[in-house]
Amino acid sequence: MAFADISKPQDIFRKIRALLVVTSDQASSRTDAQRHRDELEALCTTLGIRCVAWDYFNVRSFNSATYIGSGQVERLAFEALENECNLVIFNNAISPRIQRNHEEILGIAVVDRQEIILQIFADRATTREARLQVELAQLQYSLPRLKRKWADLSQQRGGVKGAKGSGEKQLELDKRQAQARIVRLKKEIAEIGKSRDIQRHNRLRKDVPCVAIVGYTNSGKSTLLNRIADADVLSEDKLFATLDPTSRKVFLPDGRTALFTDTVGFVSDLPHELVDAFRSTLEEAVLADLLLIVLDASRDDFMMCWETTKGVLEQLGAFEKPRLVLLNKMDAVTEQTMFAINAFSLTGENFMKVSVKEDPDMAPVLKKIAEILD
Repeated sequence: MAFADISKPQDIFRKIRALLVVTSDQASSRTDAQRHRDELEALCTTLGIRCVAWDYFNVRSFNSATYIGSGQVERLAFEALENECNLVIFNNAISPRIQRNHEEILGIAVVDRQEIILQIFADRATTREARLQVELAQLQYSLPRLKRKWADLSQQRGGVKGAKGSGEKQLELDKRQAQARIVRLKKEIAEIGKSRDIQRHNRLRKDVPCVAIVGYTNSGKSTLLNRIADADVLSEDKLFATLDPTSRKVFLPDGRTALFTDTVGFVSDLPHELVDAFRSTLEEAVLADLLLIVLDASRDDFMMCWETTKGVLEQLGAFEKPRLVLLNKMDAVTEQTMFAINAFSLTGENFMKVSVKEDPDMAPVLKKIAEILD
């Protein structure tokens, strides 16, 4: 089962019982693996997938056929059977070959974290640009996995004197159709990008400073924009509630006007297909005069969220811009997360402690932004 082939997946997802897999390539200990598992479960919950079990595998040597060792595959099969799972989800990216081999051994669907994220984006896309970008990312991800769909047919190359298997014609047709669609999508997205460039150029001509609100997914970016701009941007306690950039005009305490833009949230190990597809959207951060980075200070993995956000901004070439970090949800911090906050305070970053939902107003934040823009 490939999620990219499902047009209305909600009812199907409710029937899924998933087994989550975290390996030592990402987590050095089971305790560290728990954090990765929690985020993967949050991604699954966003889709309505029920996670009934999980396991941590210490990969001593890479197996090109199954990624994990043969004994570990047997353990995985037993756990899937014992918990009546019909889906296995790897937290790390796995190749199409490994995916197919596991499905043959386990007899159930096997996907990775990238496919889960792609499906979330597909569910959340609302504007034409976002839908095109997500479709492009899904096609680029699915193209090398088309053999899964035709695994029951003959291999493409085989037989006497290179005779073609019975499945070659349909497989090749699918590949050509997918490649042609990818070319068309890139052209359409490029046209939309030109319109966006014209809009940006007009904003620059009006000499209105631009502030990009960026940060890890579900950190409170949309809630912040709603508070400071009296906006009605969708704000939910879910991952990737916002996919499309939303801009609102905000009056600063000194009387000036600034344009604040809410952007798509970051996540660790974001599929490169999505980074490429949403590059035009993320360019709001590249072209902004100021980055307003929102971090959820109540998370146990607070510093990981910061490193991920920093990494994505560096990848975009935007991290050297003037920036202000907002440590959000300070009303919910624990003694454990305070250690991380104290460690962050030593990084030299320009930051403020806030609670976007609970603070009486955002005037101190807007005042600080005006000072930085000066």
